[in-house]
Amino acid sequence: MAKIRVFVSIPMPNTAGLRPMMDDLAKVRGVRTSPVSQMHITLRFIGDIDEERVDDIETAVKEAVAGVRASRITLKGLGAFPNQRNPRVLWAGISTEMPLLEISERLSARFKTMNIPFDEKPFRPHITVARVEGRANLVHEFSRYQTTEFATYIPNSVMVMKSELTPKGAVHSILRACYLD
Repeated sequence: MAKIRVFVSIPMPNTAGLRPMMDDLAKVRGVRTSPVSQMHITLRFIGDIDEERVDDIETAVKEAVAGVRASRITLKGLGAFPNQRNPRVLWAGISTEMPLLEISERLSARFKTMNIPFDEKPFRPHITVARVEGRANLVHEFSRYQTTEFATYIPNSVMVMKSELTPKGAVHSILRACYLD
C-alpha cells in the first residue's frame, strides 16, 4: 500500500502583491523564500498516509466546508514563527471573515472520527513566505512590512494536496478540490 504526504489547504492564486517583499527577503542572508506558485493556507497537515484514504479525506473536507461561503481573504503583515527575535518561518498574515479556525476544527473532529492521523498543532492562519536557516537580520523587513496589505482574493475551494519532498523543496499537486458555497 503506497503512502503519500497529504495536507488540506486553501490555494492562494493572487501572489503579485507579495513580489516586492519576496524580493527583499531573498536578499537577506540565510533566508530561503517559498515558491509563489505553491503558496497556500494550510488548514490541516496530515502527513504520510495510505493513498487509499484520500477519498476519506475528501469526504471529511466536504463535510467541514458544508455551508461555508467563499469570503474575501487579505494577506497582511509580515511575521515569524516562533517569534521575530528567533525567526525560523516567515509568514504573511491573514485577515478574513471566512471561519478558517472553525473549518480547521471541523477537519480535526472528522479526522479523529475517521481515524485519520494528523498534526494536531493549533491552527494559526498564515501563508509561509520563507524559511530562515541560522541567524538572519530581518529587523528592516519586519518594520517595513508589518502592516502592508499584499493581496486580496476570494477562494472558491479547499484542496486536498499531495506534497512530494525533493532536493529542491516540496512539490505540491492537487488530489481533490472541494468547492465552497
